[in-house]
Amino acid sequence: MKRKPKYNRNLAGAMYSYFISYNEPVGAPSFSKFARRSSLTLEALTSFRKHKEFDAAWRECSEIRRDYLIDSALARKADPSFTKFLLSSEYGMGEKEEKGDGVLEVSLEVIEN
Repeated sequence: MKRKPKYNRNLAGAMYSYFISYNEPVGAPSFSKFARRSSLTLEALTSFRKHKEFDAAWRECSEIRRDYLIDSALARKADPSFTKFLLSSEYGMGEKEEKGDGVLEVSLEVIEN
């Protein structure tokens, strides 16, 4: 049975540095790539979010990733349709779906005094 990895306070800074300096010719920075690079599983990395400092770094890295994806699509370094799919699935940035048949129904009630 594997031992559960222990949290290292330097991990938050290392993760932030990885995301902010990511400059590979293909792909985008990801938590799973960082986990492998750090000899961790994604599950172990995610479990460290219970530490306030690490969770703050995680959220900032998520924003860096979002910006990276948007910038890559705008510069046509990445497929805009696929980028839109990723942003929709990971960040809820898709177009809002209309509910119903598009007909507005209004009911008025007249009250006489």
